[in-house]
Amino acid sequence: MEKPKQLHMSSQRLEGLGDGIFAVAMTILVLELHLPLVNGNTFADFIHSFKQDLWHGLLCYIISFVVLGIMWFGHRMMFEYIGRTNRHFIFLGVLFYMVVCLVPFSTRFLAANTLKWFAISVYALNLSLCNLTLYAQWMYGLRKKNLLHLEVPDEVQKEAKLSFLLSPVVYSIAIAFSFFIPQVSIAIFVITPVIYLLPNRLDKYLP
Repeated sequence: MEKPKQLHMSSQRLEGLGDGIFAVAMTILVLELHLPLVNGNTFADFIHSFKQDLWHGLLCYIISFVVLGIMWFGHRMMFEYIGRTNRHFIFLGVLFYMVVCLVPFSTRFLAANTLKWFAISVYALNLSLCNLTLYAQWMYGLRKKNLLHLEVPDEVQKEAKLSFLLSPVVYSIAIAFSFFIPQVSIAIFVITPVIYLLPNRLDKYLP
């Protein structure tokens, strides 16, 4: 009996789906912002309304938008090395996209309950799951050599592992602080994306 010819599925369709999902999720973030109700026509009236109605949502929007941008970049870099897919790799990608789509919800929840432990925990868990599911997809792609179209240097593997696993650890600390000093948790959410924007060893592999 003739052996069936195996299909070689390119990663382009999966990568394109991811780009679309990130674009929609990042756009929804701004749609969740509520317009402030300004009672009056003075600068003091505007500042009062801003403090009452908008600053929590605007802060959470900025944090989530930058975080999603960093995740998109990591997702994009993964496909620089992984050029093919199989059904297991696609399934892991779908799990990643699923938790990415939850970010606008957890962002709005945090904006409405900024210093509450449950909102901080939901938000931290959501972002941690984004990193962990993407890391699982990355590790699966590394183990399946037939999916790679470019050899992954050891330094890239080590730096990527640190990048993927750092934020879940940091966000776990944010959850712990949420029960006692929630302001520290919010500070962690602000500082963590900044860490990822600092120069690192992966920069020399970029154009």
